[in-house]
Amino acid sequence: MQNQVIRDKQTMAQVEEQTQVLKPLLQAEVRILRMTQQELEQDVRNQLEANPALEEYDDDADIGGPDSSESDSGDLNQDTDADEKTEYSREDYDNDRINDYLPDDIPSYYDPDRTHERLIADQSSFYDLLKEQAAGFDLSEKEQRIMDYLIGSLDEDGFLRKSIRVLCDEMEIYENIQATEDEVKRVLSILQSFEPIGIGAKDLQESLIIQLHHLDRNNPLRDKAIQILTNNFDDYKNKRYQRLCPRFRMDRTTMDEIYNLVRHLNPRPGSSAATSDNTAIPVSPDFLIEETDDGFNITLCRGHIPHVKVSSAYSEFISVSSGASPAEQESARRQVSEAKLYVAAIRQRQRTMLDTMNAIVRMQPDYFRDGDRTLLRPMTQKDIADIIHRDPSTVSGVVSNKYADTPFGIIPLASLFTQSFVNQQGEEVSREAVQIKMRNLIKNENPLHPLTDDELAAKLGIARRTVTKYRKQMRIPVARLRR
Repeated sequence: MQNQVIRDKQTMAQVEEQTQVLKPLLQAEVRILRMTQQELEQDVRNQLEANPALEEYDDDADIGGPDSSESDSGDLNQDTDADEKTEYSREDYDNDRINDYLPDDIPSYYDPDRTHERLIADQSSFYDLLKEQAAGFDLSEKEQRIMDYLIGSLDEDGFLRKSIRVLCDEMEIYENIQATEDEVKRVLSILQSFEPIGIGAKDLQESLIIQLHHLDRNNPLRDKAIQILTNNFDDYKNKRYQRLCPRFRMDRTTMDEIYNLVRHLNPRPGSSAATSDNTAIPVSPDFLIEETDDGFNITLCRGHIPHVKVSSAYSEFISVSSGASPAEQESARRQVSEAKLYVAAIRQRQRTMLDTMNAIVRMQPDYFRDGDRTLLRPMTQKDIADIIHRDPSTVSGVVSNKYADTPFGIIPLASLFTQSFVNQQGEEVSREAVQIKMRNLIKNENPLHPLTDDELAAKLGIARRTVTKYRKQMRIPVARLRR
């Protein structure tokens, strides 16, 4: 009995120790996962400047043994078990394995010379991306018209600064849409779920709160940050920490962590909205996807993000024989620990992003072969989250403001997610794919004998009422008016 008690205490101690490692690592991972390449590059440089235990190294240098390197690309072929490439366990966060994440295990990347900014064509513009996402929802004709008006009313920051009442009045006057405030609020709530997260908010405060709600629920700072921004945004904005800390019963360190979390959210989620239809948007791809004889090869693009590792010279400073004072040794230990966690978080970001992209490509192989959007299978962020055993908010962080370089051009990852319905054959099909096929059928129809809704339904294998609904959503007139 006594031995069992001892074992239980040892187990509890081990769990507590692992939790102490996991908590700050999880916080760091959540924080950097949503970052773009440029944001992560700047964050790494800031960390290099702030922490002497962290140092940059030349990727060409031999910093590990011959068995320490691995490719940071996923070779997707049909003969390879997907789990061998994408499966990982939370045990990877154990304190005993924290050194597994040090930079001698950090793999190679997409050639930096090839990560120059590319131009994403206007068909993937800001407004079109929102409308593509709207097509994935089962909106009535009226709701679709409300959605179109709301999207068109966004300002250059992606905010909807007009009140619901004003929007209702404008829609009735200018578009002959008689909508109640509740109807507009319902459609607005759908718009606010679109990528980039934070879109459709009335102001910066609401946008940041929306973005916080989409962070991983396991992030211990998330709920506290939401409380602060909801109830004391003015104090937060003006950095009145002496008021906030006692009000929310937290120390200054926690307040600094919350500030750092919010600082990395997107203050202007719709900044690309100001781009004209004739102007291409420069982006740096986050993934390179290449088709091979056996399948696909996925490479995580590094851009100009510095390679970092824990400084071995600084680690030696911890040694008692170094002559450092106890206070200096404690400070050095803390900085080395923070450096290890930061490198581990970057490593985990790489794994999570590759796991997510691998899962997406495995679900959409036909689309990635030729770029035909009619070949997109129904896919939600939850579908991908289930495959990689993570929370949907994690997938949201991966795809938010991220792009893939494919043989048929640069694509925003958010545009790959579509809703579904069941056709007359009992098959689950993508709504967007059906709408594209319908548009093409009508575009190529005989102008003397345009296709009726019944004929379209027969060709598409869907119900006539579905054809009528989608045709109205796309504002295509009935057959007799298309002669």
